[in-house]
Amino acid sequence: MNVTSRPAGIYRPKSFGLDLDFYAHAAASGVVHIQRCEACRNFQHPPRFLCFTCSSKEFQWEAIEGTGTIYSWSLSHFTIDTAWSDSLPYATVVVESLEGVRFVGTFSGPENDLMISLPVNIRAESIDENFAYIWFDPILEVVKKNG
Repeated sequence: MNVTSRPAGIYRPKSFGLDLDFYAHAAASGVVHIQRCEACRNFQHPPRFLCFTCSSKEFQWEAIEGTGTIYSWSLSHFTIDTAWSDSLPYATVVVESLEGVRFVGTFSGPENDLMISLPVNIRAESIDENFAYIWFDPILEVVKKNG
């Protein structure tokens, strides 16, 4: 029943390589960016060195529309990182964006609102210059209609 928010003092992952590029774009702009192949225009995530559709090595980072739908989730009732203890239970969610790629992040709404295909806003919260948390905020109009 807890609305999840970022706890203070939480462990910050150390990104590198293409993951660093992904998080650095989100941290700098507050918007999630994904790779788009310049040859076939395919979006892909997680980032790769080759396009999984045409094997091109040429990519650009593009901002996503910022909405998607819940594809899957896991509700955590225990955490190893004690900074999350006051947020238990919290939901780690997989969301499919309008661009067709899936992201993992944390659901910001109450666990009772979780359902497959729930529309959400995809939000990046900058933590430092190389890392951002990915949050999924329920689109309230849909929750009110179904609730």
